[in-house]
Amino acid sequence: MTPLHQNKTQELLTRIDKATNSELISITMNTPQNFTLELSVQDKNRGYDWINIAFEIDSIVDAKLIDDEKLAFVDMEEGISILFDEEQCGIGVGNYKSIDALKSAPLYFIGKSLKYEERSYQQ
Repeated sequence: MTPLHQNKTQELLTRIDKATNSELISITMNTPQNFTLELSVQDKNRGYDWINIAFEIDSIVDAKLIDDEKLAFVDMEEGISILFDEEQCGIGVGNYKSIDALKSAPLYFIGKSLKYEERSYQQ
């Protein structure tokens, strides 16, 4: 996994079109404080081919989860938000401008670090 820093976030979000109209694939608990969120997205760098992208959030301080069987029903029309402040970072479903606002998302994670990994497309 590659660490995602604040200065590279916009570039990644632009490349995957903020995961707009993507599909949530899975939420995996690696440890009680480390989760992986995987989505299928279209990649502009690959001619809009579909890829999977996994985000690993570590040292989680707050989260809102949903059951795996409900992932397919989450509205991804607004894509995802990835946000940073001085002490923490967050990722969630929807269009949000601050970590406090992110807490109203239907699915979110707030932690201390964020990594990502491109994966082969699978549904």
